[in-house]
Amino acid sequence: MNYLKPEELTGGMMVIVPHQDDEVLLYGGVLYEAKRHGQDVKVVIVTNGDCDCRDHTKGQERLRESIKGMGKLGIPESDLIFLGYADTGMPKEDSFLGRLYEEKRQDKKIVSACSDKTYALPEKPEYHAEKFGEHALYTRRMVEQDLKSVLTDYKPKYIFTTCGEDTHGDHTGLYLFLREILRQLRTEKSYDPEVFCGLVHSAAGDEFWPDRDGAGFICPEDFDSSGNLRWDDRYCFALPEELTRKKGAENLKYQALLQYETALEPSAYEFLMSFIKDEEIFWKMAE
Repeated sequence: MNYLKPEELTGGMMVIVPHQDDEVLLYGGVLYEAKRHGQDVKVVIVTNGDCDCRDHTKGQERLRESIKGMGKLGIPESDLIFLGYADTGMPKEDSFLGRLYEEKRQDKKIVSACSDKTYALPEKPEYHAEKFGEHALYTRRMVEQDLKSVLTDYKPKYIFTTCGEDTHGDHTGLYLFLREILRQLRTEKSYDPEVFCGLVHSAAGDEFWPDRDGAGFICPEDFDSSGNLRWDDRYCFALPEELTRKKGAENLKYQALLQYETALEPSAYEFLMSFIKDEEIFWKMAE
């Protein structure tokens, strides 16, 4: 096992996740500590979490929940970047990012239940609209362009994202997009950040992992034999007292998660709250 400390996170960091709440589940403590130590922080949320919604209402509510949740950890709205893409389901064959990554036709458009182009909030437009003056169509070319552009705009030394072993198609798809883009940037721009990836949905099943009661993460069943990651290769980030389990209702990570009311359905509550540990864990991205 390896360890990462807050004082090591110099040179800027960026958390890039598919959905609202992933940023808190995986990296709430990393973000809190980096900001507290005066580091430059950006949080990029790729989709609007609007699966099965017929209009923009759910997506916009989820974006506002991220603003409130990040605020509980000291991350201001100005540090959040919304890319504004669709959420079309969890299985790889249904997921927006998973499907687009596999799509070889760069301009093949995917239409969600409520849109065919990016959107965010009236008071906080999505990245593409702010940078290019128009909404981006839901295509592979646009997703790749926006991810590449946001990385070259900020050039963070550290990037934190989701991993290829995650069973959610958007989590895997984002990992594959970033791996592909970073390979290009290392060649084109001599940009070579350190990249870490975290696991939300393990092959063991959400009902079994993470365990509901422990202060630390336990290796999911068959983890070492089901993918490219190895449990002993994980990085551990120890959380400060105000984010540890013993703080109970005063725990800042708990307080942040409470802001994501749309995600806190009864069937998901225990799963989401099981990410409140005394640590956060992740792995280095394979190049």
